[in-house]
Amino acid sequence: MPDGYTGFDDSYPLKATIIFQWIFVVVVTVALLPPFMFLGFFRAGLTRKGRIFRPLAKIYSKVLFAAFRVRVVHRGFEQIDPQSPYVFMPNHASIADPLAMAITIPQPFHCVFKKELARIPVFGWALLSLGQIMVDRENTEQARAALVEAVSGLSGNNSVLIFPEGWVSKDGQLLPLKKGGFHLAIQTGLPIVPVRIDGARKVCPPGGSGRFHKGGISVQVFPPLSVRGKTETDIPVLMEKVRDCLTPDGPEPLPTCAPLITDRWSSRSHDHEVSA
Repeated sequence: MPDGYTGFDDSYPLKATIIFQWIFVVVVTVALLPPFMFLGFFRAGLTRKGRIFRPLAKIYSKVLFAAFRVRVVHRGFEQIDPQSPYVFMPNHASIADPLAMAITIPQPFHCVFKKELARIPVFGWALLSLGQIMVDRENTEQARAALVEAVSGLSGNNSVLIFPEGWVSKDGQLLPLKKGGFHLAIQTGLPIVPVRIDGARKVCPPGGSGRFHKGGISVQVFPPLSVRGKTETDIPVLMEKVRDCLTPDGPEPLPTCAPLITDRWSSRSHDHEVSA
């Protein structure tokens, strides 16, 4: 028998943690989502469904983050009007990103999601029944038409959440932005709000087991970018402005994207911690 052999698999605690987390996610999903899905089936209109989805998404995300000891700090939200609709565009480096956004966005929102997620039992059904926007990433024209058609049915302060990279970044570097969300903003007239998410990659690294680690996530909102009077020829400029906001170690943000709040997390006078 080799020296130091104990007959105990050193990876067992890690495997047990991952199994526990996934079981917990399944239990929370099955317990929380069906009642809201039931309400969604009997509510007509995307706007009404979105108003049901918002509290569900917030509760769901807070429960998971509390169990996994993840805290969310949000900054800059005083720069947007909670009573107005926007197209929120965050960077995407982890599956924890949508959860952090669900906790912090003050408006009812409709998340643009890939059609593959609709196949997930209960979770995918909830997205479909509660007015979230499904697109086929393999068919650009269909995806663009689906976006515009869906958003045309929104009213009030119902907003859209779209990850402009289209995919989760594997290495943490910002991927090329896709034009779909920008076409949507111009056609609907909704201002674009760039959102930089930091820390989510450490909390739940992409491409792994999906295990959540204890840690903090920062959600930084930048001033809205008006699309009034803009056309498709202005999309490259808008994309560059959003990209400058989302790139952590890129060039300094453009003046239109300069954070109003620049102090550190420790400054409680401006930063707001969302207790999970």
